[in-house]
Parts: sequence; structure tokens; C-alpha cells
Amino acid sequence: MKKLVLVLSVLLAISTVMTIELVDDLGRLVSIDKTPGRVVIASPAITYYLELLDVTHTIVGVTDWDSFALSREVTKIGNLTPLNLEMVLSLEPDLVLISGGIQEVEVEKLERMGVNVFVVNPNSFEDIYRNLTVLGNIFAIPERGRKVATDFRNGVLEVAKDVYNVPQEERPKVMYIMIAGSVSDIWTCGTGSFVNQAIAYAGGANVAAPYSGNNGWFPVSPEFVLNTQPDVILVPYYYEGGQREAVEMITSYKPFAEVPAVKNGRVYPISDSLTAYANPRFIDLVKTLKEYFY
Repeated sequence: MKKLVLVLSVLLAISTVMTIELVDDLGRLVSIDKTPGRVVIASPAITYYLELLDVTHTIVGVTDWDSFALSREVTKIGNLTPLNLEMVLSLEPDLVLISGGIQEVEVEKLERMGVNVFVVNPNSFEDIYRNLTVLGNIFAIPERGRKVATDFRNGVLEVAKDVYNVPQEERPKVMYIMIAGSVSDIWTCGTGSFVNQAIAYAGGANVAAPYSGNNGWFPVSPEFVLNTQPDVILVPYYYEGGQREAVEMITSYKPFAEVPAVKNGRVYPISDSLTAYANPRFIDLVKTLKEYFY
């Protein structure tokens, strides 16, 4: 019995110091030399991954914009960018999980300070699936990671299966409209965006799908809406209770009065928390869109 306990102790010790090398979403080869016990999450887009993997006990710091801190005793480190590097260092993290985009410049700063950094910056259904698996490996729970990833994938595909046989010509024409200030300043998503993917999985036909931009996002004019005549318009809201205001920005714009989505009362609010960044809540986005479309 003592020999068995000794063997198990040795194996456990080896597993905690064995180095693994993984490629992050910036294409960096990152070495993880021990299972992280203290983790700082520098982007709220990442937190839900750790919740699904049941490793939130490792989180010692999050940004001021992370809802995780509302119900947990955890240190707030400030803004997403520029990061408060001194605050991050004071938490003595084994690993900092960070997004790409505007946060890319922070990666090199952290590395120069000797902090191990892994970038989680998915932009598609496939990226989310892969990141669940990768994070499972980082936290030494590969089986849990594979199961959560598989459940996520199967859940999305189950929704998509219900509308798979709907002919393209019978699918509602959909447009996602994000207004930056006024209706004359519109951003939308096309090929390369996870929101475009979600529209397709939910059985819609994105009128902007033939186009693309940075991560699939690009600006358009109101004329684009008039030319494409969407049956459904999706518009984000940013706080609870902001649904009506978001919808009215579209429905009160007189040039859109004859657009089918406006004319038929099919302008729908959708929480920015589902469309601002790609994470496993992608499945909730797909389910919500399917309800709107059908």
C-alpha cells in the first residue's frame, strides 16, 4: 500500500512539472511548465471558458469589466488596455490569459516582465471548439476539455440540423446592424465573422455574407440596407432595458420604413454580450437567432 501511495505521489509530481507546448491564437508556441494554480484573465471574453471547464478556483484577477467579479471575491486589475502591469505582477500569476486585437501589444510587455501569457482570440465556431480542448490541456484536465468541447459542438450542430434542409431561397434575409453614433454610421458582419456563422447555423441568409473586412466586420451606408432589403434586422443592445431604444433607432429612421424587416416588425434586439466576442455562448446566440428567424 505504501509503495502504491509513493508511486502515485511521484506520478503526480511529474505531472505538475511536465512541460507542454501549445500554439495560441496569435500563432505563438507557448510552454506551460506546470498546471496553473493562479490565473489572471485579462479579457472578459475568456472567463466563460474556465467556468465551463470548472477551473474558476484558479482565477485570482480579472478586469473591471468582467461580470465574474460581481459574485466572486477576486481582485480587479483595471482596464483591458493598457493593462495595469504592476497589479498583474502583484498577483503572482502562473499564467495570464489574454485576447488578441487591441490587447496584442500587452503580450510582449508581459513577456518582458517574465509573465507567461497565452492568447485566446477565437473568431469562429471551430476556434471556440479548439480553445476548449486546448485550455483543458493547459489545466491538466484533457478529458474534461474534450467532453466540454464535444458537448458544445454537438449542441450547436443539433440546432443547425433542424434548419439544414430549409432551401436557401426560403431562408430569411438577415442583416446585423451595429450603429456607431447615428444610423448613417453602420457596421455589419460578413464572411470571417462568427456572427455570420451563427446566422447561417440558425437558418438565416446574411445579406452581407458576400463581403468581409477585419475579422469579418466592415462599415456600410444606409443605402446598403435599402439595396439588400433584409427580412430580419438584428441590432445589439448594451445594457438591460436598452432593447427598445436599440430597436427604435432602426424603426424610427424614415428611409427604412419600407424595408421588409421594419415594415413587418422583425427588427430584433440582441444582447451585445452574445455578439461582442466569440466564446462558448455561441450556442446561446445560435438558439436565440433560430427563435427569431422561425
